[in-house]
This record gives sequence, C-alpha cells and structure tokens, in this order.
Amino acid sequence: MKRQGKVIIAILIVILIAVFSVMNTESIPVHFGFATVSWPLVLVLLAAVFLGAILMFLFATITNYQNKKMIKQQSSRIQTLETRLDQNKTRVAGKTHPDASMKSNSSQPEVKDDVHD
Repeated sequence: MKRQGKVIIAILIVILIAVFSVMNTESIPVHFGFATVSWPLVLVLLAAVFLGAILMFLFATITNYQNKKMIKQQSSRIQTLETRLDQNKTRVAGKTHPDASMKSNSSQPEVKDDVHD
C-alpha cells in the first residue's frame, strides 16, 4: 500500500511538470559561460528535472553502497566477537567444578526432602 502511494505521488508530480512545461514554450537564452543558446523553456525545465533526478539517483546509490559496506563490516565484527565469546564461555566452563556446572545448568529447582510425621 505504501509503494502504491509513492507511485501515485510520482505520477502526479510528472503530470504537473509536464503541464507546467507545456505552458512555457517560448524560447529563452541559456548562458553556458562560453556560449549562449536559445532553447524553448520546456526543454530547459525538462533537462533540469532530468539532471536533478540523475543526481538524486547517484547520491542514493552511493549512500546505499556505503551502508551495505558498513553492514558487512559490522556483521563480520559481530561474528568475530561471538566466536570469542563462545571460546571464553568454553574456557570458563572447563575451569569450574563439574558439580557446580551441573547445578547451574539444571533447569529444575532443587527440592529438599521434607519429612512429615
């Protein structure tokens, strides 16, 4: 449902840009610093929107790549730390008294015998 809303909004924006562009068809001078050309305003507007979309896509792609790289590094670090934690648990369990480890691993509470006369 969320994706459909985004598609509808995108279509409405495209329609608004198209209507605005068609309403502005007179030629305007565009200065590039070294040359001046006369283009219809509709082309200038569409080119500007297209360049903006390309820049937005490139920045989003770069950010996505950086996030994936960071996630991969953090996953590797988590795996390393979990391995070290398991090794430390094994070492600590090996140093304790066997009866103590059985009591700590027992899931049932210890029951004392009550003698009722």
